[in-house]
Amino acid sequence: MGKFLRLIKNEYIKIFRKVSTWVILALFAVCAVGYPFMAKFIEWQMSQYDSYRSDYTILDDYKNDIERLKDVKTEGWEQEVERLQYFIDNKLTDGWKWEAASNMFEVKNDDGAAYSLDESQRAKVVSDYENEIKNSDWKGFLQTTHDLYDYDLSVVSDTEKASHQELYKYLMDNEIEPDEDNWQYSVANQLCGTKLSIAEMDASKAAGEAIDVNEYSKLMNNKLLYEYRLANNVEYDISEHENLENPNDFDFWSVFTSTGSLVSLIGLITIIIAGGIVSSEFSQGTIKFLLINPVKRWKILMSKYATSISLGYALIAVLYILSCLMSMIIFGASNLDASYLSVVDGAVKELPGFIYVLKIYLLSSTSMVVMATLGFAISSLLRSSALAIGISVMAMFGGNTILLIMQQFGLDWGRYLIFANTNLASIMSGNSLFSGQTVTSALCVIGVHMVIFLLTAWDGFTRREV
Repeated sequence: MGKFLRLIKNEYIKIFRKVSTWVILALFAVCAVGYPFMAKFIEWQMSQYDSYRSDYTILDDYKNDIERLKDVKTEGWEQEVERLQYFIDNKLTDGWKWEAASNMFEVKNDDGAAYSLDESQRAKVVSDYENEIKNSDWKGFLQTTHDLYDYDLSVVSDTEKASHQELYKYLMDNEIEPDEDNWQYSVANQLCGTKLSIAEMDASKAAGEAIDVNEYSKLMNNKLLYEYRLANNVEYDISEHENLENPNDFDFWSVFTSTGSLVSLIGLITIIIAGGIVSSEFSQGTIKFLLINPVKRWKILMSKYATSISLGYALIAVLYILSCLMSMIIFGASNLDASYLSVVDGAVKELPGFIYVLKIYLLSSTSMVVMATLGFAISSLLRSSALAIGISVMAMFGGNTILLIMQQFGLDWGRYLIFANTNLASIMSGNSLFSGQTVTSALCVIGVHMVIFLLTAWDGFTRREV
C-alpha cells in the first residue's frame, strides 16, 4: 500500500510541475469565485428591467387606457373609466386591495348575471369593500370575499367555489394576511390551487377519462409539502428557490445550489488530465524511467487512474467551499438552517441544505468519473495526448446530441448508452429522456461500461511496448 501511495504522490508532483495545470486551475478558480458575482450582475439586470413595470408605470397605463376609452367610447366605457380612476386615486396595482376593488366594481356593475344579489345586498357588498380598502381591513376583505362566493353565478364549478372558500376561511382562522410577501399566504394559496387541480383530476378519472399519472403524483406530493410547511411553520423550503427566473429568486441558497452546474467544468479538467496521464508518458519517453521501478504495471496504471479521479473530487471539495463562501458574502447568510423538503414514500422528509447541495455535487460527479475513465482508457491506447483528450471531450459534449437524435427517431435502445445514464439527478426526478429509467438500471449500465473502460485501459497498458 505504501508503494501505491508513493506512486500517486509522484503522479501529483508530475501534474503540478506543468505550467498548463496551473493555468487550468487558475481559470477554474476564476469561475468558482466569479459565478456568484455573475449571478449578482444578472440579478441587477433583471431588477432594472422589472423597474420599468413599477407601480407608477402601471398607473400611467391606467391613465392611457382612460384616454383611449374616452376616445373610442365602447359599450360600458363609463363604468370602466370609473374603475380605472378608482385604481389611480387609491394607487392600486396589485395585492388584496386591488382584488377587493376589482370585486367591488364587478358587483357594483353587475346586472344580475354574475351574482344572485338584490339591491340592498349589492349595496352592502360594495360599501364593505370600499370601507375595507379605506381602512386597510384585510380581515374584513377575507370575510366579504368568502361570503360573496355564496352568491356567485359564474361558470366556475362548485368544487372551485368550495376550494376558494376553504382558502379564505383558513386565512381568517389563522389570521394570515393576504400579502404576497407573507409566506404563509403564498403557501396556502398554492395549496388551494393544488387541491383544486387534484379534485378536477379525480372528477375526470371518475368520469372514465384518462389522466396523467405522473402529473397527479406530482400534485399529491406538492399537497403534502404545502400541508407540512403550514403545519410545521416551515417558512423557507430550498426546493422552491432553485430557479433563477426573477430578481426575488436570487439569494444564498438559489445561487449556491445552482453552482452544481460547475461540476461539469471539473469534469472537463479531469478529462484533460486523465486523457494525457498515460499517453504523455509514451510520447515523451518517460515511461522507461517509470517501468524500471520494481512495481507491477497494473499498479502503475491504477495509481494514474486514482490520481485523476481523486484530483477531480479534490476540486469538487474546493468548488463547494469557494461557492459557499462567495455566495454567502455576496447574497448574505439568511436561512442557513433551511432544509430541502421532498416526499419519499408518501412522507415529507427534510434534508439539511448543505447536505442537499453536497448531494447535487456528488450526483453531478458521476458524469465526471465516467468520462474521465473513458479518457483514461483512450489514453492507454494512444500515444497522442491531444487525440485522447479530443475524443473524450467530443464524447462528453456530443453524447446528449446523439441521445436527442435517437429519441426523435424512437430508438429506445439508446437508454443503454453510457450518456443516457450519467445524469442521475434527472433520472431520480423522473425527467430522463427515456421512460422507465431508474437509478438502479442507470447504475447497472454505468457499471458495465466502467468495467469495459478499465479492462481496455489495463489491456492496452500492460501489453503496450515501450
